[in-house]
Amino acid sequence: MRRMVSVIAALMIALSWVLMTPAVSRADSSDDSIKDFQVAASVGKDGVTTVHLDIAFDFGADSGHGLYLAFPLQQAIENDPDHWRMYDYTLGAVTSSSGANTEISSEESDGNLIIRVGSEYRTFTGTQNYQVDYTVRGLVAPNNASSGLDEFNWDVVGRGWQVPIGKVSVAITGPAAITQTVCFINGSPSTPCTATTADDRATFAATGVGNGASVQVVAGFPAGTFVGAEPRYTKRLTPENMFPVNAFTGSVTALLAGGGLFLLWRRTRRAARDQVYLGLTPGLAPAAGQQGTIGYDNAKAPVTVAFTPPRGARPGEIGTLIDATADQRDITATMVDLAVRKHLTIEQTGKKDFTFTLTQGTDELAGYEAKMISKLFSGGGQVTTADLRDSSYAGMLTEIRSSMYDRVTKELHWFVGNPALARGLAIAGAVVLVAAGVGLGLLLGQFGWGLVGLALIVVGIGVLIRNNSFGRRTADGSAVLAQAKGFELYLTTAEAEQIKFEEGIDVFSRYLPYAMVFGVAERW
Repeated sequence: MRRMVSVIAALMIALSWVLMTPAVSRADSSDDSIKDFQVAASVGKDGVTTVHLDIAFDFGADSGHGLYLAFPLQQAIENDPDHWRMYDYTLGAVTSSSGANTEISSEESDGNLIIRVGSEYRTFTGTQNYQVDYTVRGLVAPNNASSGLDEFNWDVVGRGWQVPIGKVSVAITGPAAITQTVCFINGSPSTPCTATTADDRATFAATGVGNGASVQVVAGFPAGTFVGAEPRYTKRLTPENMFPVNAFTGSVTALLAGGGLFLLWRRTRRAARDQVYLGLTPGLAPAAGQQGTIGYDNAKAPVTVAFTPPRGARPGEIGTLIDATADQRDITATMVDLAVRKHLTIEQTGKKDFTFTLTQGTDELAGYEAKMISKLFSGGGQVTTADLRDSSYAGMLTEIRSSMYDRVTKELHWFVGNPALARGLAIAGAVVLVAAGVGLGLLLGQFGWGLVGLALIVVGIGVLIRNNSFGRRTADGSAVLAQAKGFELYLTTAEAEQIKFEEGIDVFSRYLPYAMVFGVAERW
């Protein structure tokens, strides 16, 4: 018996025909770099800083059109995670002492002002020198709360620089004597970043930055040095202030999510969606010519043991009726059933290798069975699992599944509509709900209510999990399902002596495909 079960499992694996495509990754081979990054800045009493930037840009082994300047537009504020301090730039002259092209274009991206220097029609090699003049407002915070000083604080090299920078030197001149200085790399004090002070001038130096590593310089002036230099602030959106969990957001989100899941549960219960014949014992249908009353019954129907499968219902059809899905198990059971009915033979030739041989059965084939035989033996009277990997068999399973859905919907009338279509619409609806939840969360997050969007996401995930429960069975389908459940009960509870007696009339082989779709082949 265990040998038979292992053969069935191997057959299901062999019929999967799944192709895997490996992912491909690529590496950036650019060797551009900045050898020297020199900054000279003069801070006025009004807080406007005039900057002269001198860059030695090395194009490496390849020629290049120019360089990109990345000026940060915002800076985090110490002890204030909810606001940005904003920088306002005015670009002046852009020149090149080495003769490189200095045409410019600009755009804002990821919190940076990106300036492209150069022309797409000209290229340069080796090291080129660029000089950039500009002014920036917003670097001064008068009467800083933590230091009590007028604080000049600047991300002079922001995280937007995507090339290595060998050496950075910064000179700051102010309208009064500088009393304190500090330099940071990536937001924390670091030995390679140094700072010195001489009266109203401070110099800073760092090495090995760029490629996302920032340099921040800070100079403290006596309180009252700057007049009208207050920076501009904007709201800084973070997960903490966009999606706060508190009594209000938590209760509203839980209420909406709970209500949505309750409605989903009510909609997808079998008793609420499947039609039944009212007034008849489950498993029975009106006699020919009689009119039955069709409705919905919330009472849990009892299951009566049935010693035979539903009349005229084949294993793959029963499997599709049970879970509204024509899956791999149903197709494998159909193939075994065709072998039982002498339409083909199955011979195991290796651990996961089989040979299928066409034979002449005597009973009539359903449409999906005829399609399986036709597709399987399209190249001759014998086929192996190795042959089935050929591209000519691509799409065979999809076609068979489609025919099985047509069989249970259009011919047997067990479903109100194609369950595959209902499942597809449910999945699409789930995706829409999740996307809407994300969008609503981001929108309401501007006001601190982003957590509410989670309710739609939870309901969408629930729809995705329950996508198989949207197909509606007809009253005939419900009657056959009740019979199938009764037969499943027999297969799972029959005593060994009874099975032994019935094996004498070959009931084992005839019922094995049904045991497969019920998932009890090992016991049977």
